[in-house]
Amino acid sequence: MERPSMRNLTLSPYMPPEQRLQNADGEEQKPQHFLLEDPEGFAPPLVLPIPLAILISMMDGHRTMQEILEEFTQTTNEPMEMKDLEEMVAYLDRLHYLDGPNFEKFLRNEKNSYAREKNRPAAMAGGAYPKTAKELRKMISGILELPRKISKAEDPEKQFQTYFPEKICGAVTTHVEPERGGQSYGWTFQAVAEHSDADVFLILGTSHNPMQEKFAFSSKDFDTPLGVLPTDHAFQKRVSKKFMEKYAELEDQESREAVDLFGDDFVHRDEHSIEFQAIFLKYLAETQKREIRIVPILVNSFLPFFAARDVEYPDENDVVRLFIESLADVIREDETAGKAKYFVMASSDLAHLGPMYDTPQPVDAERQDQIRKTDMEVLETVVKPDSRGFWQNILGSFNANKICGVAPIYCTLRLLEYLGRAAEGQLLSYEQTVDEETHSCVSFASIVMKHQD
Repeated sequence: MERPSMRNLTLSPYMPPEQRLQNADGEEQKPQHFLLEDPEGFAPPLVLPIPLAILISMMDGHRTMQEILEEFTQTTNEPMEMKDLEEMVAYLDRLHYLDGPNFEKFLRNEKNSYAREKNRPAAMAGGAYPKTAKELRKMISGILELPRKISKAEDPEKQFQTYFPEKICGAVTTHVEPERGGQSYGWTFQAVAEHSDADVFLILGTSHNPMQEKFAFSSKDFDTPLGVLPTDHAFQKRVSKKFMEKYAELEDQESREAVDLFGDDFVHRDEHSIEFQAIFLKYLAETQKREIRIVPILVNSFLPFFAARDVEYPDENDVVRLFIESLADVIREDETAGKAKYFVMASSDLAHLGPMYDTPQPVDAERQDQIRKTDMEVLETVVKPDSRGFWQNILGSFNANKICGVAPIYCTLRLLEYLGRAAEGQLLSYEQTVDEETHSCVSFASIVMKHQD
């Protein structure tokens, strides 16, 4: 490989747990290692000493092997021979860290293998949640009982049903590991169980891996330990057809980007943001004897809209606007004809701050209070609901809290506005979790939208 090129990976300062604890006690130490990670999960993480991290950073596809060798030895004063560099490059290539024919072949095989799968496998089963049906049922039933226990402890005299709107049409909920975010999952799906008679759940999920398109439907049903949760393939096809018809009618044909709403189907394979909602919906389908289908939609980052500022709001972009319009059109058609009832939900977390999330300042109690305050300002716009106000809040701070799910939240609010059915929402829970080792904070909430007839 004459000009080795690293894939789109992350290289961040790394400290062993014992060093992190020393820092938490006030003893300042600088990281002596870097962590090389693959956001797509194709290559294993590597902890590298600083010289090797420098060497890795030089593999940008522009430098030749000889140029890398010379620049590395001059920069670090570390001796290295060409055979050592060649062995390092070959090792990285075998692990799929490098772009090139080897990785292209590997990725092609992975995509072909996934395409042959009948269902989208339960990727997180046995890790983030139990693999067996019995244990998963036990976990979910316990989570769904949490709101009742919490409300009874807070106010024994208050009727549990009064915590919810009479009928709901949408939600914003978490996608952290189910046991970690149990309270928020409990409130959301207890509300769904008792206050929604929907047949079809549109789940707009955060894509944690790179996508080419702005939106990605799934070609597969979702496997769970409780059985298969079907995807509404007919709905997706009708939306895709309607979208393409609208898109073809745009006047400025030359500037139109190519769009394939199934083009990023493969990204669904390992994405947890929809999978975690799927296991709860499958549980409700089983325990309530309901026919539930899902429309899994991964949403790409809206960060380009922050940077370019070429539109005031995301749905001024033709693809975003016409996709949301197409979803709304098909929902109206089905509900008018009495074919189905729809529920719209965003799978999103809130703040991601601290060393784990590339913000070096550890999160202490004072910082947690600040996070709560700024989160609540954002959630006020969600509860209204006000997609424009939500976007202006995010834009004003350039998403300072690093909310993981800006795009799904915005699209959910905007879709409900298009449908004209969401009255004021209700904040059911707000939580923060702080990692003990790194003092990094994640926050998340459960909000449901009252159905406006």
